[in-house]
Amino acid sequence: MARIYIASSWKNGAQPALVETLREKGHKVYDFRHPSGRDDRNVWETVTELLNLGKAYLLGELKPCDFRQMLQHEDAYKRFEEHFQAMQDADTCILLLPAGNSAHSEAGYMAGMGKRVIVMDTRENATPELMYHMYNDYLYDYDDLYKELAEPVPGVCSVCGCTEDNPCFHPEEGYCSWVTPTLCSHCASKKEGGYGIKDDPQTEHCVNDKSNAFK
Repeated sequence: MARIYIASSWKNGAQPALVETLREKGHKVYDFRHPSGRDDRNVWETVTELLNLGKAYLLGELKPCDFRQMLQHEDAYKRFEEHFQAMQDADTCILLLPAGNSAHSEAGYMAGMGKRVIVMDTRENATPELMYHMYNDYLYDYDDLYKELAEPVPGVCSVCGCTEDNPCFHPEEGYCSWVTPTLCSHCASKKEGGYGIKDDPQTEHCVNDKSNAFK
């Protein structure tokens, strides 16, 4: 199981179907269109309405001073914090193309944090990007994507998705440890060298997951 952050665009119609398919395959996915189960809107549509800049936004006539004002708006900062927390809680990023500047910033940050980043290109015509060498792979076939996501990520429990920074906790056994590079002690059976307490009601997985938005 992977904990996936999909970096993409509101204009990319392939995003909702990919979210649904990945969840059906057992992965945990952050959906920026519905964070925390909320039916959301593009943050700039909301903020420009609140600041009476909607017309300029729709016409592509925003000035840099307008955008600075938008960035400083409380709604924009709250949305940033929510997405940023999810980026930290995820172990995998899919840069779903076509996508804009924000999605590429998200993917670059996650690559810098040592997380697995896969570029999935759904476009008919590709645009060469040299810096895609920073990422783990560049794919254009969904079957290849699903196969790659099925491969466990070292440092991430393949059962619950916990990491060293986001461990499991049990009041009697304490925090989990590694049995293998992809299996924590709370999820591993006793035969595998673990505690076998994955399903214990007292076991709390990923205790530092503050976003609580991976479904």
